[in-house]
Amino acid sequence: MRRFLVVALLAFICSAVYAEDDVPRATVIDGDTDRIPAETVAPKYPRDARRDRIEGEVQVCFDIDRRGGTRRIAVRHSSNRIFEKPSKKAVRRSTFKPLKEDETIQAMKTCRTFIFALEPLNESGDI
Repeated sequence: MRRFLVVALLAFICSAVYAEDDVPRATVIDGDTDRIPAETVAPKYPRDARRDRIEGEVQVCFDIDRRGGTRRIAVRHSSNRIFEKPSKKAVRRSTFKPLKEDETIQAMKTCRTFIFALEPLNESGDI
């Protein structure tokens, strides 16, 4: 249930961003993590991929530090290399809520999947 809420919230955020600047962006799906996103950045759809009608998916894994920043960003899976750079850049610009002074947590590695589709996804995730 919690994962559904996070995905629904991210889809809403992405659609709001899309409406602002009218540039297609990828859909964001977070992996399981207890850390709460503070700012989720969706990558812009690469112009060349849009022109050539290329769609794809990228899974980026990364660590979240105590301050909520992302580090050690790496592509785990990619259907097309054209989407890798904007996906890594989006993760680098995203942040999570920082831990409190007294909070302890083991090193947190998580993954985020970006779906680059020319047609917007509906609520069930279908094109």
